[in-house]
Amino acid sequence: MPSTMPQQFDVFAQLVATGSITGCARSLGLPPSTVLESMNALEDRMGFQLFAVRDGKVELTSAGRRVVDTLGQMTLEPEGGLAEQPRVEVLPEPQAGFGADSEPDHDEAPLPAAEAPVTPRHFQPQDPKRPHPPAPPEQTIVLASHPAIFSHFQEALVAFEQASPDIGITLRLDNIDEAEVARLFGEGLADIAYYYTLGESQHFATRYAWSERISLFASKDHPLARKDSVLAEDLAALRYVALAPGNNARSLAERALAEAGLVVEAPEVETDNLYQIMQYVESNSAYFAAFGPMARDFGRMSGIRRLAFAQSLPQIDVRQVVRPGRSDDPALLALSEFLFR
Repeated sequence: MPSTMPQQFDVFAQLVATGSITGCARSLGLPPSTVLESMNALEDRMGFQLFAVRDGKVELTSAGRRVVDTLGQMTLEPEGGLAEQPRVEVLPEPQAGFGADSEPDHDEAPLPAAEAPVTPRHFQPQDPKRPHPPAPPEQTIVLASHPAIFSHFQEALVAFEQASPDIGITLRLDNIDEAEVARLFGEGLADIAYYYTLGESQHFATRYAWSERISLFASKDHPLARKDSVLAEDLAALRYVALAPGNNARSLAERALAEAGLVVEAPEVETDNLYQIMQYVESNSAYFAAFGPMARDFGRMSGIRRLAFAQSLPQIDVRQVVRPGRSDDPALLALSEFLFR
């Protein structure tokens, strides 16, 4: 049975952690063949090679490392800190799979004879005895999205692909804003995009998907954390901590705060490493603004409390847009509608 997208990412994460097909399979309680099938499917889905075999070990390619960095924006690190949020592009030029000169993984334990092993397409040469792969899709759609937004509709995307085998979907996950969407559309690098914004676009015909509220955080031991209501003037005495310059989440949060009459000072700390932000906020009289999954994860940290900000703050919209000139494409319209279910 084909693996779902969440299962493929689970296998991907464990394979990164173990560096071994059999080690990954043992950790997840899966046959090695299932690990290989999941990685073949994920590489085909994303359009580039994630792993290579070097010196008998499974290693990430440069494209695979970008995927790890980008997915770190959505997850907690094992130690309890949040992963750094680099602004990276996760869709390089497609790479060819392994050829006949690829090295096999000599450290892998032999598979049970009764298992009918699966030859990985990208780890080592294709088995000539294996049946030919299915025909390529008749049409490919490139879907661009912020990783945190993508997590909301990944199951729907899997269901659409299973129902429409003639349509292939390639993902472009990045910290995109409206300007980046315009560039991707202009260069023909995306067909459908999801992005965070304040209000409607002046350049595209967009559709409202949902909103994310902005939350303000301080140390759980700070006096403001114990107040039932916090005003803008209360925050004036606190230091401001922000994401790195150029991070779209920071600029959107600051614009929303300004619309509510809260103009932030120059930040004491500027970094995309949320664990470092947590350490500073916990140890100093400071506050941090966040929304979406970032706010959810930050608020779960034991030394942090969400402030009961009394004033209304504008919400951050998630919007969907189809590339201009392709709004009459039946496949694009079908996918855009399906993701709204």
